Amino acid sequence: MDINDSLLKIIQSNIRVAFHFGVVTALTDSNTKVSIKVAGSDTVITGVAFLDSYAPAVDDVVFLVVNKGDIVVLGKLASAGSP
Repeated sequence: MDINDSLLKIIQSNIRVAFHFGVVTALTDSNTKVSIKVAGSDTVITGVAFLDSYAPAVDDVVFLVVNKGDIVVLGKLASAGSP
């Protein structure tokens, strides 16, 4: 599932979600989940899923979608030098 599929599902099902920024603090040994700090909080959240199209790295600033208690990393923000 890529970001277009995710957003289409949200729109079609009328799911109420929130979007946040965060920072990746760690990867799992198998690189299947990440730990993040959501902007404005010092609490680290572990076991966060991410889209298959995103290759996580520690210190990435990421865009998150939150639905009830579920958090998914949609991808990383481009650096200032990116086109």
